[in-house]
Amino acid sequence: MLLVDPKAPRGPLRGGELVWVVAEVASLLVGRRAELAALERALDELSPGAARVVGLWGEPGIGKSRLLSELAVRARERGMGVLAGRAAELERDLPFALLTGALEPLVRGEMSRSVRGLERGQLRELAGVLPAAEWLADVEAAPASGERHRTARAVRGLLERLASDRPLALLFDDVQWADPASRDVLALLLHRPPRGEVLLGLAARSRRAPELGAALAAAERDGTAIVLELGPLALEAVEELLPEVGSAARERLYRESGGNPFYLEELARAGGRGGDGAGRTLPGVPRLVRAALARELGALASGPRRVLEGAAVAGDPFELELAAVASDVEEGVALTALDELLSADLVRPTDQPRRFRFRHPLVRRAVYETSGGGWRLAAHARAAAELATRGATPAQRAHHVERAARLGDLAAVELLVAAAEEAAPVAPATAAGWYEAALRLLPDGPEHGPRRFRLLGAQGWTLVWAGRPVEARDLFRRVLTLLPPETGGERVATVEVLADLEALWLDNPEEARLLLQRERTRLGDAAPHPSATLTFAMARERAVCGDHDAAEALGEQARLGARAAGDRALEAAAAATVADAAHCRLRRQDSYALDAVDAKIAEAGALVDALPDEQLAGRLQLLVWLYTSRYFTGGFPAARETAERGLLVARATGQGLLAPVFVGCRGMVDWEMGRPGTAEEDSEEALESALVSGNTHLAFWAAVILGRIALGRGRIEAALAHGQAAWDYVGVVPYSQAGFILADARLAAGDPHGAAAALEAFGWVNPGLWTLDRLRAAEVAVRVLLGLGRVQEAAEVARRAPAEGGGRRRGVFGAILAWIDASVLLARGAAAEAARTALDGAAAGESGFAPLWAARCRTLAGEALVAADRVDEARAELRRSAAQLEACEAWGYRDAALRVLRRLGERPRAAARRTAEGTGDDRLAGLTPREREVAALVGDGHTNAQIAAQLHLSERTVEKHVSSVLGKLGLPSRTGVVRLLRDETPRSLAR
Repeated sequence: MLLVDPKAPRGPLRGGELVWVVAEVASLLVGRRAELAALERALDELSPGAARVVGLWGEPGIGKSRLLSELAVRARERGMGVLAGRAAELERDLPFALLTGALEPLVRGEMSRSVRGLERGQLRELAGVLPAAEWLADVEAAPASGERHRTARAVRGLLERLASDRPLALLFDDVQWADPASRDVLALLLHRPPRGEVLLGLAARSRRAPELGAALAAAERDGTAIVLELGPLALEAVEELLPEVGSAARERLYRESGGNPFYLEELARAGGRGGDGAGRTLPGVPRLVRAALARELGALASGPRRVLEGAAVAGDPFELELAAVASDVEEGVALTALDELLSADLVRPTDQPRRFRFRHPLVRRAVYETSGGGWRLAAHARAAAELATRGATPAQRAHHVERAARLGDLAAVELLVAAAEEAAPVAPATAAGWYEAALRLLPDGPEHGPRRFRLLGAQGWTLVWAGRPVEARDLFRRVLTLLPPETGGERVATVEVLADLEALWLDNPEEARLLLQRERTRLGDAAPHPSATLTFAMARERAVCGDHDAAEALGEQARLGARAAGDRALEAAAAATVADAAHCRLRRQDSYALDAVDAKIAEAGALVDALPDEQLAGRLQLLVWLYTSRYFTGGFPAARETAERGLLVARATGQGLLAPVFVGCRGMVDWEMGRPGTAEEDSEEALESALVSGNTHLAFWAAVILGRIALGRGRIEAALAHGQAAWDYVGVVPYSQAGFILADARLAAGDPHGAAAALEAFGWVNPGLWTLDRLRAAEVAVRVLLGLGRVQEAAEVARRAPAEGGGRRRGVFGAILAWIDASVLLARGAAAEAARTALDGAAAGESGFAPLWAARCRTLAGEALVAADRVDEARAELRRSAAQLEACEAWGYRDAALRVLRRLGERPRAAARRTAEGTGDDRLAGLTPREREVAALVGDGHTNAQIAAQLHLSERTVEKHVSSVLGKLGLPSRTGVVRLLRDETPRSLAR
């Protein structure tokens, strides 16, 4: 892998782990006109800030690698840098193997200077991926936090840095064999492409990489990817591919190969003659092609054949020295054999000295599988021993040890466990496989029982971290059957984990409830601490189901039991659950004393605050419950402190599943408190973590918050997309906010009927929501009903709103209630009363650290004052509101105030939030001021109608401006403008 010199002549192109000999095969690229045109289109559509993706799918040998090679050449001819890598079938358990192969050369020579410009945090993450990088020797690798998305973000930052110097193509072949850690990075790059001129090319076998296939399909729908499914060549293309073969022979070869280019060439290489000996290898490959490969391998002398088999064990690409050791031959013998293998075109050189690769992965597979099974065991053992003498890490050796060790080899068990522990934070799926291998080697004797349980538990958690909860659940069930009743502590801990998996990850709360009841009945009252633990788990299960009466009662029992047992962490966790359930009860019982609820929240907070971090770390999720009780009762500053502490402890203790949850919580509360910078950044990070880990619940919450932020910032299309994504992640469940988020976005897009349909699907005011969100949902419902002219129904929702908010009338609750009441009053013509009510709401919002709601109430007060013919007062409130919302970067909400001011004859100009300086794109400088203003609004997701209303223009005029903007920027659609203007540089509000 290397950056290709754009001045280099068109000739052999070597891409590190992936070598393409372009000059030799350029004339053989036939029958792919449509595909080549698509590659050209992807290159043409690259622009600053607009990455593109090309996906190539097809069966083995269909020509994916050849097209990827052509894409590299064409990128090079355009002056782009090219990085390339290829995954290997037999090395899928080496963490970051695919990325390491492509990125390690960046540490050498001039390239390292560009990479050094990265933030130190990103360098630390990269140091963990590229441990051999000399220039990172002074950068300590990031601690094993388990936040896999942070490595992916660092790689994306690296690509953006490189692309700032010149456009970059990053091309990966055979990604169906990519190791899980590399797949995580690829998935994030597909979901969140680099912000730069980066072309990402991926080639994979059809139906062999479903997760990446789904991500590619989503990118294709978003307009950022071109996906090509390669089919067989047409018969007429064979004459061009094999001009020296007669027509009758060509037709026969075509039939036998099915039009597959690689199969055609293999059959032609063998002269169309068959053979035998390969029928047991390469399933799915035509028999005659297998026979042709077998004939080719059978023609080798024993010496070169043995070295070739050692190379297949060593890797692809392989080091000659390691291949010699695996083959059990002297280096001189290996060198002589190499000459024959190169001459036979079975292996080819790479750009790195003394490293070679097989002609095609199918050749390696044929060699590996036709070597003797016993010989392979010995060869892997020799390779493992050689790597040990070189000081290789456990993860680098485990690949060979797993294949060579025998039952009872405790040294191999130790190494595999060390490799699993090393890999778990960044590649949990790989770690789970190594734990499984260690368990297979562990003897069955009773003396190994405790260790077996520990390894099973560790494997179970790595499966959870890898986003495979079903497998984790099945494994913990197995552990439970193996644990005797007298192992109280271990058994209860296993039951608690199983209940969490069933209720929280797999949406099977009934299974969790029955499991917990059985275990609690079996224990009886003789074991107070295990009983308290199970009671607490039952409280959490009831909370998940929305049965907050039972959750509070069980939580109180667990709290008392934990106190009696002296478990302060469990007591604090139970108290946090009680506090959460108590405030949730207010959704249905507004008569429940607010003071009592606040006392429970305060008590839980005091217990948690008194816990040292080392005790808190064992039950860190309790901070999530304390956060929710504080946040959803309007205690924003305390909620933020809770999220911050949770994040610090999670990262310090390597709890990578929970750290992103606290990041998302912090983003949620920061948006409420008018801190947009961290709010959007944190919410994006939480979503990226969810995409990498497969945590759909975290993805749902992140999408909800991003949808809310997008609405506040006036990005209607983005808000619609996030709302729909939230719906898709979890569907219609009791806690889902997707209904009112999507309804709000649809209403902003001018579709009140669609908004009503979204609310109807989830329940107009979903009873399963937390208190604050029930009140938010009521506010959206009132606006939707008023938009449909159904004033009486809106008034009825307003009447019920205080109960939906649990009777709270201070802070953010007071602001939202005032907004609801004032909206209905204004619709009924009581303008003066509406103005007073809205201003009371503004004061409540300001006192409750809710500046967005305070400013929105001022906007509504301004509208009411206009209706009451108190124009000067209206102007003052509207100006104040617009300035506050500008300061909070809530441009969508701000625009509502500006529209009213314009109706009053003022001409305040909204700051164009995108500038040529901000994006680094000179094309924007060619736009007129009005075109830049229109482009900014297009970039924020506004429709032509919305732009026309905001700028007081006709839709036809806006349409002309948009057309001119697209032409000057050289973009095919409005989506291109959104991508181009992604980096924001808001200016102060022009008054």
